Amino acid sequence: MRKLAFPYPLLLLVFWTGLLLMGDGVVLGTSARQFLSRGFAAVTGKIIRCQLGRSAVRSRGMDITYTYMVGGVEYTGHRYRYDERHGAFDYTATARGFPPGARRTVFYNPSDPSDAVLKPGLDGCDLLLALFGLPLNIVTGGVWTAMLRSRRGAGRLAPAGGVRIFQTPGRTRAQLAEFSPLAAGFFGVAAAAFAAVFPIVSLDGFAPSLGLMTTVLGLVAAAGLAAFAWAVRRNGSGRYELRIDEASQTLTLPQTGGRTAPLTVPRREIAAVSMRRRVNQTLSGTYVTYVPALDRAAPGCAPQALELVRWGWTEGKARAFAEWLGGQLGVRFKGIEEAAGQASV
Repeated sequence: MRKLAFPYPLLLLVFWTGLLLMGDGVVLGTSARQFLSRGFAAVTGKIIRCQLGRSAVRSRGMDITYTYMVGGVEYTGHRYRYDERHGAFDYTATARGFPPGARRTVFYNPSDPSDAVLKPGLDGCDLLLALFGLPLNIVTGGVWTAMLRSRRGAGRLAPAGGVRIFQTPGRTRAQLAEFSPLAAGFFGVAAAAFAAVFPIVSLDGFAPSLGLMTTVLGLVAAAGLAAFAWAVRRNGSGRYELRIDEASQTLTLPQTGGRTAPLTVPRREIAAVSMRRRVNQTLSGTYVTYVPALDRAAPGCAPQALELVRWGWTEGKARAFAEWLGGQLGVRFKGIEEAAGQASV
Protein backbone atom coordinates (compact mmCIF):
# COMPACT_ATOMS: atom_id res chain seq x y z
CA MET A 1 0.00 0.00 0.00
CA ARG A 2 1.21 3.48 -0.83
CA LYS A 3 -0.22 6.92 -0.03
CA LEU A 4 1.11 9.60 -2.32
CA ALA A 5 1.39 13.35 -1.97
CA PHE A 6 1.12 13.63 -5.75
CA PRO A 7 -2.38 12.44 -6.75
CA TYR A 8 -1.55 11.10 -10.20
CA PRO A 9 1.77 9.20 -10.04
CA LEU A 10 0.83 6.86 -12.87
CA LEU A 11 -0.01 9.79 -15.14
CA LEU A 12 3.35 11.37 -14.32
CA LEU A 13 5.14 8.09 -15.09
CA VAL A 14 3.28 7.72 -18.40
CA PHE A 15 4.15 11.31 -19.38
CA TRP A 16 7.83 10.84 -18.52
CA THR A 17 7.96 7.49 -20.33
CA GLY A 18 6.40 9.06 -23.42
CA LEU A 19 9.03 11.81 -23.49
CA LEU A 20 11.78 9.25 -22.98
CA LEU A 21 10.50 7.01 -25.77
CA MET A 22 10.28 9.96 -28.17
CA GLY A 23 13.88 10.86 -27.36
CA ASP A 24 14.92 7.24 -27.80
CA GLY A 25 13.19 7.13 -31.16
CA VAL A 26 15.03 10.21 -32.42
CA VAL A 27 18.44 9.03 -31.19
CA LEU A 28 18.04 5.45 -32.42
CA GLY A 29 16.49 6.50 -35.72
CA THR A 30 19.15 9.04 -36.66
CA SER A 31 21.99 6.85 -35.37
CA ALA A 32 20.74 3.91 -37.43
CA ARG A 33 20.57 6.08 -40.55
CA GLN A 34 24.04 7.46 -39.90
CA PHE A 35 25.38 3.91 -39.46
CA LEU A 36 23.79 2.75 -42.72
CA SER A 37 25.15 5.78 -44.57
CA ARG A 38 28.64 4.24 -44.32
CA GLY A 39 27.67 2.14 -47.33
CA PHE A 40 26.51 5.09 -49.46
CA ALA A 41 28.05 5.77 -52.85
CA ALA A 42 30.19 8.89 -53.31
CA VAL A 43 30.04 11.58 -55.95
CA THR A 44 31.41 15.12 -56.23
CA GLY A 45 28.83 17.84 -55.63
CA LYS A 46 28.74 21.63 -55.55
CA ILE A 47 27.88 23.74 -52.52
CA ILE A 48 25.20 26.31 -53.40
CA ARG A 49 24.54 27.82 -49.97
CA CYS A 50 25.81 27.26 -46.45
CA GLN A 51 24.97 29.35 -43.40
CA LEU A 52 23.99 28.93 -39.79
CA GLY A 53 20.47 27.70 -39.27
CA ARG A 54 18.02 29.20 -36.82
CA SER A 55 15.86 27.63 -34.16
CA ALA A 56 13.07 29.45 -32.34
CA VAL A 57 15.50 31.25 -30.02
CA ARG A 58 19.05 30.94 -31.38
CA SER A 59 21.35 29.71 -34.12
CA ARG A 60 21.15 25.96 -34.44
CA GLY A 61 22.27 23.57 -37.14
CA MET A 62 23.23 24.47 -40.69
CA ASP A 63 21.13 25.77 -43.55
CA ILE A 64 22.93 24.10 -46.46
CA THR A 65 22.13 23.40 -50.11
CA TYR A 66 24.20 21.43 -52.59
CA THR A 67 23.70 19.79 -55.97
CA TYR A 68 25.09 16.53 -57.35
CA MET A 69 24.63 14.34 -60.43
CA VAL A 70 23.70 10.63 -60.37
CA GLY A 71 23.01 8.79 -63.64
CA GLY A 72 22.66 12.02 -65.56
CA VAL A 73 20.03 13.39 -63.18
CA GLU A 74 20.74 16.41 -60.98
CA TYR A 75 19.67 16.20 -57.34
CA THR A 76 19.57 18.85 -54.64
CA GLY A 77 20.53 18.00 -51.07
CA HIS A 78 19.97 19.89 -47.83
CA ARG A 79 21.41 17.55 -45.24
CA TYR A 80 24.84 17.61 -43.59
CA ARG A 81 24.02 14.70 -41.26
CA TYR A 82 20.72 13.09 -40.29
CA ASP A 83 21.06 14.57 -36.80
CA GLU A 84 22.79 17.79 -37.79
CA ARG A 85 20.80 19.92 -35.36
CA HIS A 86 22.00 18.31 -32.13
CA GLY A 87 24.10 20.47 -29.83
CA ALA A 88 27.48 18.78 -30.33
CA PHE A 89 28.48 20.49 -33.54
CA ASP A 90 30.54 23.62 -33.81
CA TYR A 91 28.19 25.01 -36.43
CA THR A 92 30.31 28.03 -37.26
CA ALA A 93 33.46 26.00 -37.95
CA THR A 94 31.51 23.38 -39.89
CA ALA A 95 29.81 26.00 -42.06
CA ARG A 96 33.21 27.57 -42.91
CA GLY A 97 34.26 24.23 -44.34
CA PHE A 98 31.52 24.37 -47.01
CA PRO A 99 31.76 27.79 -48.72
CA PRO A 100 29.39 28.44 -51.66
CA GLY A 101 30.87 27.27 -54.96
CA ALA A 102 33.17 24.70 -53.33
CA ARG A 103 33.32 21.13 -54.58
CA ARG A 104 32.71 18.56 -51.87
CA THR A 105 32.07 14.82 -51.73
CA VAL A 106 28.39 13.91 -51.44
CA PHE A 107 27.35 10.48 -50.15
CA TYR A 108 24.04 9.22 -51.52
CA ASN A 109 21.84 6.17 -51.06
CA PRO A 110 22.20 3.99 -54.19
CA SER A 111 18.61 2.81 -53.86
CA ASP A 112 17.33 6.39 -53.47
CA PRO A 113 19.78 8.95 -54.91
CA SER A 114 17.77 11.85 -53.45
CA ASP A 115 18.77 10.66 -49.95
CA ALA A 116 22.22 12.16 -49.37
CA VAL A 117 24.52 13.47 -46.63
CA LEU A 118 27.87 15.21 -46.54
CA LYS A 119 29.17 13.36 -43.48
CA PRO A 120 28.31 9.64 -43.27
CA GLY A 121 28.85 7.24 -40.37
CA LEU A 122 28.55 7.51 -36.61
CA ASP A 123 30.50 9.95 -34.49
CA GLY A 124 31.26 10.15 -30.78
CA CYS A 125 28.20 12.25 -29.98
CA ASP A 126 25.87 9.55 -31.33
CA LEU A 127 27.32 7.09 -28.84
CA LEU A 128 27.37 9.72 -26.07
CA LEU A 129 23.62 10.25 -26.47
CA ALA A 130 23.08 6.48 -26.29
CA LEU A 131 25.25 6.32 -23.16
CA PHE A 132 23.27 9.16 -21.55
CA GLY A 133 19.98 7.40 -22.28
CA LEU A 134 21.00 4.03 -20.84
CA PRO A 135 20.51 4.79 -17.11
CA LEU A 136 17.30 6.73 -17.80
CA ASN A 137 15.80 3.82 -19.72
CA ILE A 138 16.93 1.16 -17.24
CA VAL A 139 15.68 3.05 -14.18
CA THR A 140 12.37 3.85 -15.89
CA GLY A 141 11.98 0.20 -16.86
CA GLY A 142 12.69 -0.78 -13.26
CA VAL A 143 10.02 1.63 -11.99
CA TRP A 144 7.47 0.20 -14.43
CA THR A 145 8.35 -3.35 -13.39
CA ALA A 146 7.97 -2.54 -9.69
CA MET A 147 4.72 -0.66 -10.28
CA LEU A 148 3.16 -3.47 -12.32
CA ARG A 149 4.18 -6.07 -9.77
CA SER A 150 2.76 -3.98 -6.92
CA ARG A 151 -0.59 -3.70 -8.71
CA ARG A 152 -0.85 -7.38 -9.48
CA GLY A 153 -3.80 -8.90 -7.67
CA ALA A 154 -3.10 -11.38 -4.88
CA GLY A 155 -5.17 -14.01 -6.69
CA ARG A 156 -2.80 -13.84 -9.66
CA LEU A 157 0.36 -14.41 -7.63
CA ALA A 158 2.39 -17.51 -8.32
CA PRO A 159 2.75 -20.12 -5.55
CA ALA A 160 4.86 -18.82 -2.63
CA GLY A 161 4.49 -15.31 -4.04
CA GLY A 162 6.68 -16.08 -7.02
CA VAL A 163 9.73 -16.92 -4.89
CA ARG A 164 11.86 -19.58 -6.56
CA ILE A 165 11.54 -22.88 -4.68
CA PHE A 166 13.89 -25.85 -5.15
CA GLN A 167 12.90 -29.18 -3.65
CA THR A 168 15.01 -32.34 -3.42
CA PRO A 169 14.45 -35.41 -1.24
CA GLY A 170 14.76 -34.26 2.38
CA ARG A 171 15.47 -30.57 1.61
CA THR A 172 13.56 -27.50 0.48
CA ARG A 173 15.28 -24.26 -0.58
CA ALA A 174 13.72 -20.84 -1.19
CA GLN A 175 15.78 -18.24 -3.08
CA LEU A 176 15.43 -14.92 -1.19
CA ALA A 177 18.22 -12.89 -2.80
CA GLU A 178 17.23 -9.25 -3.34
CA PHE A 179 18.42 -9.05 -6.95
CA SER A 180 18.38 -11.53 -9.78
CA PRO A 181 21.55 -11.73 -11.91
CA LEU A 182 19.68 -10.11 -14.80
CA ALA A 183 18.55 -7.17 -12.66
CA ALA A 184 22.06 -6.78 -11.24
CA GLY A 185 23.49 -6.74 -14.76
CA PHE A 186 21.09 -4.03 -15.95
CA PHE A 187 21.70 -1.84 -12.92
CA GLY A 188 25.44 -2.39 -13.26
CA VAL A 189 25.20 -1.00 -16.79
CA ALA A 190 23.08 1.94 -15.56
CA ALA A 191 25.52 2.81 -12.76
CA ALA A 192 28.57 2.58 -15.01
CA ALA A 193 26.92 4.67 -17.76
CA PHE A 194 25.85 7.35 -15.27
CA ALA A 195 29.35 7.50 -13.78
CA ALA A 196 30.98 7.77 -17.22
CA VAL A 197 28.84 10.53 -18.76
CA PHE A 198 29.94 13.47 -16.63
CA PRO A 199 33.73 13.00 -16.88
CA ILE A 200 33.41 12.64 -20.66
CA VAL A 201 31.36 15.83 -21.00
CA SER A 202 33.68 17.70 -18.63
CA LEU A 203 36.80 16.74 -20.58
CA ASP A 204 35.60 16.58 -24.20
CA GLY A 205 32.26 18.39 -24.20
CA PHE A 206 29.51 16.88 -26.33
CA ALA A 207 31.83 15.91 -29.18
CA PRO A 208 34.07 13.11 -27.87
CA SER A 209 35.97 10.97 -30.32
CA LEU A 210 34.39 7.83 -31.72
CA GLY A 211 37.31 5.77 -30.42
CA LEU A 212 36.87 7.08 -26.88
CA MET A 213 33.14 6.40 -26.86
CA THR A 214 33.61 2.89 -28.27
CA THR A 215 36.05 2.16 -25.44
CA VAL A 216 33.71 3.63 -22.82
CA LEU A 217 30.71 1.63 -24.05
CA GLY A 218 32.86 -1.49 -23.94
CA LEU A 219 33.76 -0.74 -20.32
CA VAL A 220 30.09 -0.11 -19.46
CA ALA A 221 29.14 -3.46 -20.99
CA ALA A 222 31.95 -5.10 -19.02
CA ALA A 223 30.60 -3.54 -15.81
CA GLY A 224 27.18 -5.01 -16.55
CA LEU A 225 28.68 -8.46 -17.16
CA ALA A 226 30.71 -8.18 -13.95
CA ALA A 227 27.57 -7.29 -11.97
CA PHE A 228 25.73 -10.21 -13.57
CA ALA A 229 28.56 -12.62 -12.69
CA TRP A 230 28.72 -11.22 -9.15
CA ALA A 231 25.00 -11.83 -8.64
CA VAL A 232 25.25 -15.36 -10.06
CA ARG A 233 28.05 -16.19 -7.65
CA ARG A 234 26.36 -14.42 -4.73
CA ASN A 235 22.99 -16.07 -5.26
CA GLY A 236 24.61 -19.45 -5.86
CA SER A 237 26.55 -19.30 -2.59
CA GLY A 238 23.49 -20.32 -0.59
CA ARG A 239 23.89 -17.42 1.84
CA TYR A 240 20.62 -15.90 0.66
CA GLU A 241 18.54 -19.07 0.70
CA LEU A 242 16.03 -20.26 3.26
CA ARG A 243 16.70 -24.00 3.72
CA ILE A 244 14.48 -26.56 5.40
CA ASP A 245 16.35 -29.77 6.22
CA GLU A 246 14.16 -32.75 7.08
CA ALA A 247 16.94 -35.06 8.29
CA SER A 248 18.35 -32.68 10.89
CA GLN A 249 15.02 -30.95 11.53
CA THR A 250 16.70 -27.57 11.19
CA LEU A 251 15.92 -24.35 9.39
CA THR A 252 18.71 -22.20 7.94
CA LEU A 253 17.84 -18.52 7.55
CA PRO A 254 19.46 -16.33 4.88
CA GLN A 255 22.12 -13.71 5.53
CA THR A 256 19.78 -10.76 5.90
CA GLY A 257 17.68 -8.96 8.48
CA GLY A 258 20.81 -7.77 10.31
CA ARG A 259 22.50 -11.18 10.22
CA THR A 260 26.10 -11.24 8.98
CA ALA A 261 25.93 -14.97 8.19
CA PRO A 262 23.22 -17.60 7.67
CA LEU A 263 21.57 -18.69 10.92
CA THR A 264 20.57 -22.31 11.62
CA VAL A 265 17.84 -22.92 14.20
CA PRO A 266 15.93 -26.06 15.26
CA ARG A 267 12.50 -26.30 13.63
CA ARG A 268 10.88 -26.92 17.02
CA GLU A 269 11.77 -23.35 18.05
CA ILE A 270 9.66 -21.82 15.25
CA ALA A 271 6.27 -21.04 16.75
CA ALA A 272 4.61 -19.12 13.91
CA VAL A 273 5.05 -17.20 10.66
CA SER A 274 4.03 -13.55 10.38
CA MET A 275 4.34 -10.43 8.22
CA ARG A 276 5.96 -7.31 9.64
CA ARG A 277 4.64 -4.06 8.26
CA ARG A 278 7.17 -1.29 7.51
CA VAL A 279 6.10 2.31 7.01
CA ASN A 280 8.54 4.74 5.39
CA GLN A 281 7.90 8.45 5.02
CA THR A 282 9.43 10.13 1.94
CA LEU A 283 8.98 13.44 0.15
CA SER A 284 6.62 11.81 -2.36
CA GLY A 285 4.43 10.12 0.23
CA THR A 286 4.13 7.14 2.55
CA TYR A 287 5.48 3.77 1.44
CA VAL A 288 4.31 0.60 3.15
CA THR A 289 6.08 -2.72 2.60
CA TYR A 290 5.85 -6.12 4.22
CA VAL A 291 8.57 -8.50 5.41
CA PRO A 292 7.89 -12.20 6.07
CA ALA A 293 9.27 -13.21 9.47
CA LEU A 294 9.50 -16.23 11.78
CA ASP A 295 8.52 -16.12 15.45
CA ARG A 296 11.24 -17.96 17.37
CA ALA A 297 10.61 -19.21 20.89
CA ALA A 298 13.87 -20.76 22.12
CA PRO A 299 13.88 -22.34 25.62
CA GLY A 300 14.93 -19.81 28.26
CA CYS A 301 14.98 -16.91 25.79
CA ALA A 302 12.59 -14.09 25.02
CA PRO A 303 10.49 -14.49 21.86
CA GLN A 304 12.31 -13.24 18.79
CA ALA A 305 11.13 -12.15 15.34
CA LEU A 306 13.49 -13.29 12.58
CA GLU A 307 13.01 -11.31 9.37
CA LEU A 308 13.70 -13.20 6.15
CA VAL A 309 14.40 -10.39 3.64
CA ARG A 310 16.13 -7.03 3.82
CA TRP A 311 13.84 -5.08 1.51
CA GLY A 312 10.10 -5.20 1.96
CA TRP A 313 7.70 -6.79 -0.51
CA THR A 314 4.15 -6.05 -1.56
CA GLU A 315 1.48 -7.30 0.81
CA GLY A 316 0.29 -9.94 -1.65
CA LYS A 317 3.72 -11.43 -2.22
CA ALA A 318 4.64 -11.40 1.48
CA ARG A 319 1.33 -13.02 2.46
CA ALA A 320 1.56 -15.71 -0.21
CA PHE A 321 5.11 -16.63 0.81
CA ALA A 322 4.36 -16.54 4.55
CA GLU A 323 1.33 -18.80 4.11
CA TRP A 324 3.37 -21.21 1.99
CA LEU A 325 6.16 -21.26 4.59
CA GLY A 326 3.73 -21.83 7.46
CA GLY A 327 2.36 -24.84 5.60
CA GLN A 328 5.86 -26.22 5.02
CA LEU A 329 6.80 -25.86 8.70
CA GLY A 330 3.44 -26.92 10.08
CA VAL A 331 2.98 -23.72 12.11
CA ARG A 332 0.24 -21.09 12.08
CA PHE A 333 0.29 -17.92 10.06
CA LYS A 334 -0.34 -14.98 12.42
CA GLY A 335 -0.97 -12.37 9.75
CA ILE A 336 0.32 -8.78 9.88
CA GLU A 337 2.22 -7.44 12.85
CA GLU A 338 2.83 -3.74 13.21
CA ALA A 339 6.33 -2.42 13.81
CA ALA A 340 7.03 -0.99 17.26
CA GLY A 341 5.36 2.36 17.84
CA GLN A 342 2.79 1.99 15.05
CA ALA A 343 -0.92 1.67 15.56
CA SER A 344 -2.73 -1.40 14.33
CA VAL A 345 -5.12 -1.12 11.43
